[in-house]
Amino acid sequence: MNDVTPRIAAIRAALAASAELRVLPPATIDAVTAFEARLGIGLPPAYRRFVLEVCEGIEQYEEPQLYTLAQIEALCASDAIDPKRPFPYGDVDAAALRRALASLPANSSVFDNAAFMALQKRGGTNGALTVAGNGGNDFSVLVVTGEQRGWMWRTGELDHPEPGGLYDSDTDAPLDFIAWFCLWAPSGLGVTVAEQD
Repeated sequence: MNDVTPRIAAIRAALAASAELRVLPPATIDAVTAFEARLGIGLPPAYRRFVLEVCEGIEQYEEPQLYTLAQIEALCASDAIDPKRPFPYGDVDAAALRRALASLPANSSVFDNAAFMALQKRGGTNGALTVAGNGGNDFSVLVVTGEQRGWMWRTGELDHPEPGGLYDSDTDAPLDFIAWFCLWAPSGLGVTVAEQD
């Protein structure tokens, strides 16, 4: 979808309808520009638009679910992640991982699949920003450098792109932040974003 304006409106409506969420106000352009300058990166357009037009972060039961810019920056510092450094996976790596995920037998663990695990690259998530926690050692990151810039990845105990299929969708296409948010929100926040025509 080239024009994300209807999707932005649907996200706002879904968040406003939930009494269990504390939706923080959008960030100011000055705050976003200063964040980018401090980290030495430019935010991908979909995420930049989200934090400027929807919200900067979301809490549920006083716990962060979608991290604020300050929380993201603190995570980079505490985890010794340098978002300016190259993201370790390129387009070919991402395509191979998506194919491997799609071929896993139902209800099987990626950890038990040698072919999938052989595609893993060790190291941190340099070149990416941790934007959401999914419980335990499972996080969603937004890639900000390299060929995968602008796409969402899941990382923690393993690394792989977040294709729609992880959210019971029909596609294994990569997800930008706004597409990811719409698919993540039912499990991550307990809200459903209305489908757009």
